[in-house]
Amino acid sequence: MVRVFRHYVSPIKLGLATADFVLILICTILAEILRYSFLDTAVPLQDVAGWIAKLIVPMICLPILIGVGAYQADSLSDFKVFWIRMATGLLGAALVLSAVLFLFPILPLWRSILLLDLILISTTLLASHGVFMKLGSGVFFAQRVLLLGAGKTARSLMDYTRQSTGSGLNIVSVVALPNEDAVVEGAVKFQDIGSLTRFVSENHIEMIIVTGDATEEQLPLEALIACKLAGVTIKDRLACYEEIRGYVDIASVKAEWIIFSDGFRGATGLEQATKRLMDLCISLFFGALVSPIMFVSAILIKITSRGPVFYLQDRVGLNGKIFRLVKFRSMKVDAEQGDGPKWAEEKDPRITKVGAFIRRTRIDELPQLWNVFWGDMSFVGPRPERPFFVETLNKDIAFYRERHCVKPGMTGWAQIRYPYGASVEDARRKLEYDLYYIKNYSLFLDLLIMLQTARVILFPSGVR
Repeated sequence: MVRVFRHYVSPIKLGLATADFVLILICTILAEILRYSFLDTAVPLQDVAGWIAKLIVPMICLPILIGVGAYQADSLSDFKVFWIRMATGLLGAALVLSAVLFLFPILPLWRSILLLDLILISTTLLASHGVFMKLGSGVFFAQRVLLLGAGKTARSLMDYTRQSTGSGLNIVSVVALPNEDAVVEGAVKFQDIGSLTRFVSENHIEMIIVTGDATEEQLPLEALIACKLAGVTIKDRLACYEEIRGYVDIASVKAEWIIFSDGFRGATGLEQATKRLMDLCISLFFGALVSPIMFVSAILIKITSRGPVFYLQDRVGLNGKIFRLVKFRSMKVDAEQGDGPKWAEEKDPRITKVGAFIRRTRIDELPQLWNVFWGDMSFVGPRPERPFFVETLNKDIAFYRERHCVKPGMTGWAQIRYPYGASVEDARRKLEYDLYYIKNYSLFLDLLIMLQTARVILFPSGVR
């Protein structure tokens, strides 16, 4: 994995995105050449404004493609999914580019050139990603990996690599440790491979992942040291889940690891000031942008069900401080009478018809922009939970209270990586993503989360 500003990025996805940036730039240059050739006119010498106009195209297209999920695992393995997301992304890019060219007419990028450019970009990206998928992508470009341990973790990793083209792993072999209950079919017994170092060399292994819960006495420490000194990367289960799957495995976490690991450093003073400035700008700009949607939603809520438009609810914020969260009301006014607080269910009868729509489209979350502006929340951070549930989860889940060391957010790493949580187990899984965010926090990760929130809104899953 490649680490970019503390965040782990798949080298396959990073390489593919870089290649797409170059291809989009080439298409922009080619579109201009073709347009001038139609006019039977020589392409003018490029000045600074000309090159800025060309660079703006990939600089706008690529982030939007990332935002709509064009580089997610399902997009890299399913051509239909990629086509839909690419078309959505390029449509959004066309609108943004049109606005930029309208605001800055000095940029020499004609509308006819832009239209031709988008046709070339879509054709080129479809072809390049099609070739990428045909080449076997993950196997062709990924690191050759040996799993040392054939238990449930090994099987989970194998399932993940089959489903995730951008994982960067090509599992060559699985070796079962002595006295281990192997659950992976076809796993090689450790006793049968002879020398681990020779087996690694003969199979051109680049990474060994120790997946089992073996003690030091069970592990071939001398052989692992020899492999590491020979240039083979050695990872344990905790590092593997963090770097490859983007979350911290709670089952493997100990307090000592949090204390001594490279991370959990929090934001610097400059990062905190920048983050707060971003929150203020986003809450003001985005609030003004979506105000018509909020106005219509408020009217629909009022005329379709009795009760107030807004719903105020206590939530736990930074350092355990309680604040009042503002949301559009999506449930009946007496939703929790009798039974008290409980998790939302699929097809929950408490949700109104308008409420079901605004929850699916995340419109019910928009009033939280007031909480962001006021400073109770940030735009990016862990989801704020209710005090009733926090009290229970603190008892049931280790390290749950650590998620309150940062401000809660409207969107976050857990929100874009894991479906809606409505149980203690879901809360445990989402905490694993929250801990990854806290451990590897950076403004770059915040920007990446903001971009990918578009995918969650446009292609919702697991909403309740």
